Amino acid sequence: MACLVLVLVPGVAAVPLAVLFGGAAFVLLGRLPARASRPAPAAQVAETLEFLAVCLDVGRPMSQAVAAVAEASPEPSRVLLRQVGAHLALGRAGPDAWEELRHDPVWGSVAVDVARAERSGTPVAALLRVHADDARRESRDAAVKAARTVGVRSVMPLMLCFLPAFILVGVVPIIAGLLRGFFG
Repeated sequence: MACLVLVLVPGVAAVPLAVLFGGAAFVLLGRLPARASRPAPAAQVAETLEFLAVCLDVGRPMSQAVAAVAEASPEPSRVLLRQVGAHLALGRAGPDAWEELRHDPVWGSVAVDVARAERSGTPVAALLRVHADDARRESRDAAVKAARTVGVRSVMPLMLCFLPAFILVGVVPIIAGLLRGFFG
């Protein structure tokens, strides 16, 4: 934008205007939200569920497995697993401890299924692996969807860059040549 001002505005007045437009662009671009570098919650949950399944497979009780996995998990999952671990450590029944997470958007379905499995006495590790696979699939689908939208989101910046350049390099010289030939 600032370069366009330098090209289009004649004389010394172009420099302050270019600085003004460049500063405005810098400020406006600085207000864009920064993207988080953390993996998506679904990807975090998949890893956490795998860790929990492995701990249960080696024979650890649910309370110890939850406590161990909570320490190794990333922040959103860590808080929730510590909450479940605290309930289990206080002697609350496993299904009741997991039911506390049933309203969580990421952990809700896992918590309901784990509580159901603990009530019925079925093995939980296989169930956790199924949920981990589902979370991985969800994360992969979200990444594919985001990748497909890149082309659409990149149209406007490309248009803002290439259209003025095309006009300055392609159209303006032709019109200037025609005007010079017409007016002499």
